[in-house]
Amino acid sequence: MKTILIILAFSGIIAASIPLLASKKWWIRAFDFPHLQFTIFSFVIFILLVFQIDFSNFFEVGVILLLLGFLIYQCVILFPYTFLAKKQLVNAQNPDETNCIKILTANVFQDNKETNRLIELINKTNPDVIILLETNHRWQKVLQPLKRAYPNSVEHPLENFYGMMLFSKFELNDMSVRFLIDEEIPSIKGKVQLKSGVSINLHCLHPMPPSPTENEKSLDRDAELLIVAKEIKESDYPVLVIGDLNDVAWSHTTRMFQRISRLLDPRIGRGFYNTFHAKYPLMRWPLDHLFVSNDFKLVSLEVLLDIGSDHFPVFAELVYCTKTIKNEAPDHATPEDKLEVEETINSGLEENGKSPTQ
Repeated sequence: MKTILIILAFSGIIAASIPLLASKKWWIRAFDFPHLQFTIFSFVIFILLVFQIDFSNFFEVGVILLLLGFLIYQCVILFPYTFLAKKQLVNAQNPDETNCIKILTANVFQDNKETNRLIELINKTNPDVIILLETNHRWQKVLQPLKRAYPNSVEHPLENFYGMMLFSKFELNDMSVRFLIDEEIPSIKGKVQLKSGVSINLHCLHPMPPSPTENEKSLDRDAELLIVAKEIKESDYPVLVIGDLNDVAWSHTTRMFQRISRLLDPRIGRGFYNTFHAKYPLMRWPLDHLFVSNDFKLVSLEVLLDIGSDHFPVFAELVYCTKTIKNEAPDHATPEDKLEVEETINSGLEENGKSPTQ
């Protein structure tokens, strides 16, 4: 029993160590995702091992101390996404309705035939803006009745699981469908005008994940996120970034995205808000994201019920305020961050036959 526990302890240590590698290979970056599961696994092994080891045996003591060290490291990474941490985005008190925006975002899963479940959810939640990912032409046809309540839209259906559609009750301006890295992977950028007249820069993203079936490296995903981060840094407008980023909140890339863009994560201080995989409760992590500039407060944030997709939808209500020091800003980007950003963006552009930035 002790030997098995020691082997499992080393397995936990290795699993926690792999994400520290700088490689962008898919099988290394895949270890970013089940961080919570690895932490629970390590904790259970640690507790069991405490009652088994011989404290006079230096090797066994070394193993459990090493496991403890990595367990503490794992908990430090996850701590911001617990209710014990300070909220990065503060709660709104008595929000001004003319400055509020209710958003529903969902990766619908292109082959999902249960379209009525999404329609029912939209009718129930009554959002102002809807962002839908993995929408193909079949989904586009089914969703056309939404235009009665949502007259403003951007529609780019595709059959490659990267189609994207945006419906809005609010006025949309300067909207465009862009292909930042890969010519088959769209994103949407434009301005949403609130009832008060305030314009918000909106970025809707769904970069390709690192996986053996789609992309052998995380380079394209990372480059797309960091291109957007740099654009946001130079923006004078309030900003919302929404979508399935195919990355988890605690990964190196997503945290660097925050440091570069200076956007806030409403999950920090509130919870994990796991959205994928909807069918496997033991294997879930937060792939669907909402980041906001320091112009907002949070009214509500929730992961909604299953709509037949492999992702759960996310609903958020935000209120625009003048910039508030009450929010907890992310760390500033380091010179090393900025150098890595440029290298990642240029490598991603070059690998896709595009000119690197200056």
